[in-house]
Amino acid sequence: MRAAPARPRDEAPSKALRVFGSLLAPTTVLTALLFYFGTRHATFFCQWFGVHYSVLGLSAPDYLIRSSDGMFVPLTVLSAAGLAALWGYRFLRSALAPRTWRALAKRAVPVLVVLGFVLLLVGLTGLAVPALLYAVPGLPGLCVALGVVLFPVAERLHAGLSGKQAAGVVPVIQWTFTFVLASIGLFWAVTDYSAAVGEARGYEYETKLASMPEAVVFSTKDIGVRGPGITMTGCTAPDSAYRFRYDGLVLVLQSSGQSLLLPAQWNRRDGVALVLPRSNDVRLEFARAEAELVRTC
Repeated sequence: MRAAPARPRDEAPSKALRVFGSLLAPTTVLTALLFYFGTRHATFFCQWFGVHYSVLGLSAPDYLIRSSDGMFVPLTVLSAAGLAALWGYRFLRSALAPRTWRALAKRAVPVLVVLGFVLLLVGLTGLAVPALLYAVPGLPGLCVALGVVLFPVAERLHAGLSGKQAAGVVPVIQWTFTFVLASIGLFWAVTDYSAAVGEARGYEYETKLASMPEAVVFSTKDIGVRGPGITMTGCTAPDSAYRFRYDGLVLVLQSSGQSLLLPAQWNRRDGVALVLPRSNDVRLEFARAEAELVRTC
């Protein structure tokens, strides 16, 4: 008997991935994405203290470093979930009898289609009514990304059962659009999550202000630093280069010669942040929170 000819392999996903990957491969594109996510993180972090992020003049490395804080969890969860799905698929395919596998795959096709529609509906709901899913940052975008992927996965399972593989350029175009929509969903999810992480980091700073190193500001003139817990001491020594001392402050961030300072007793209700430019007329000193400082010049 003649052996049955091997079924042609469906290379549409790999071809579409190469096409899509060629668009994102340049380092400048990836750097721009990281820069954007870092900007979202910095925006909401500074906004927690009532300061616009652009005032601090953060550098490109500052944004790139901050982007990792908003991308670590999404990339870890996505990679772990993807590996679990692939390992589960390969295990079931090899462990189950062909007849059992076909029965399972036949039932999985409609389930994947329905689940894809439900996930897309949730994602579009987050787009139409953002406040509805605001408490779960990243969920709408993640639902869109996962939902659009489930449809071609269901189609491949159905094609494997029926033995019919679509040929030509249409499958490549279909997978290309799938990767584009999935990437948009992931971009949306990471954007929302980066903003939420930035806001969460601001809250963490607020709760730890009392235990953070104290910043002492010395100035040649009274710069009007006032706030809860801040004490101003006049320097009467004739040989003192700085005439005023301000205690009770905490340095939150410094960049491009700008220092973001908060009172150690700062709160969102009525707290005011101080952005102090670097100058020869101002000097900063730092000490551990538990240090016993001599409040003199």
